[in-house]
Amino acid sequence: MKKTKFYSQIIHMRPKSKDRPRMTKTGHTYTAKATREYEKAFAAEYKGPYFAEEPLRIKLVFNIDRTVVVIEPIKDLFTKSKLRGDIDNYAKSVLDALNGVAFKDDKQVIILELEKT
Repeated sequence: MKKTKFYSQIIHMRPKSKDRPRMTKTGHTYTAKATREYEKAFAAEYKGPYFAEEPLRIKLVFNIDRTVVVIEPIKDLFTKSKLRGDIDNYAKSVLDALNGVAFKDDKQVIILELEKT
């Protein structure tokens, strides 16, 4: 199978931030319907290749009516991370912790670079 050097696509959908998890009366959590529908529609628009388990550099550029997605495999630059969690969840924890401490609100952040080693 031929390895893809990188893939770029514009998804013509208004960006939507992920809603916080919801909780049932019995304590089970679930993803809100609007978020599930957005994620399903966004995934359906993606026409690129599937990148198996290689480390990836992802660039997302959000605009009022679209998102640019750039996916690039990175070979020999990094080793696999010993951290098991999703990189965006680590970032979300730190940004939420710094709300009202280092800045007024994490909505102020317009560039966020993440790396997991």
